[in-house]
Amino acid sequence: MSRILVVDDEPLIVEIISETLSPEGHQIQKAYSGEAAMQFLTQEQEPPDLVLLDLMLPGMDGLEVSRQMQQDARLNHIPIIMLTAKTATYDRKTGYQKGADDYITKPFDPDELLLRVRTQLQHLQTEGESPLTKLPGAQQIEAAIRERTADPNGDWAIIYADIENFRAYNQAYSFAQGNKLAQRAAACLVKALEETGNSDDFLGHVGGAEFVVLTSMDKSQRITERAAALFSKLVPDFFSKQDQTKGSFTSVSRRGDIVRLPLVSLSFDVVDNSVE
Repeated sequence: MSRILVVDDEPLIVEIISETLSPEGHQIQKAYSGEAAMQFLTQEQEPPDLVLLDLMLPGMDGLEVSRQMQQDARLNHIPIIMLTAKTATYDRKTGYQKGADDYITKPFDPDELLLRVRTQLQHLQTEGESPLTKLPGAQQIEAAIRERTADPNGDWAIIYADIENFRAYNQAYSFAQGNKLAQRAAACLVKALEETGNSDDFLGHVGGAEFVVLTSMDKSQRITERAAALFSKLVPDFFSKQDQTKGSFTSVSRRGDIVRLPLVSLSFDVVDNSVE
């Protein structure tokens, strides 16, 4: 059963979609504004598998919801189908640029809606890797963690790697540069595993700036130290000469304040099976 979030300010549309999809066994969650959708997405422990998102919402519109989802590593893997009465090529192009995976115009045919939903969910089920880094994606990561931690007496360590100040970097230098930075971080982690890890270690890309490494307890420290050192060497290449000299860069906080932050770095949280 898939969990689908339907976002539309017209309750009748939401109910029609719910009645169309529920017989397929889907669990339907509902939001009637962009703000309510983002609150649900950021606070829910288990995010939906798919979002049906109206483009022309009052206040925070569908494009802004999609844009914010793309910036959040917990949400940017979720497929989005845009719902709108508009049919202009410009609107479609804008929607795709903001992260929409498909587009359907209102009024829509229920059979077409079902087909498009099935297609996106099938893509999600068959996606085996991150399109950005070509590393195993969220589903493979979850399966690998379950397999490694199944033995209560096993020797395992889970390393959660993250690029510090990544969101701010995207704002300051562009999402295109942020994607390149994430790719280089992935390369550093791959090299660190090759040099200091085990032959059967696992590396996956959750999304955005977040990665997961599965290794043994004795290797985790060496892997993190080597990956951090490799990443720190390439960081200056992603900043202007001025920011390199200052060792910091300017960005805008969530409250809209201009702030100066340290250059990006790799940070790590490690969970292992050692007994305290």
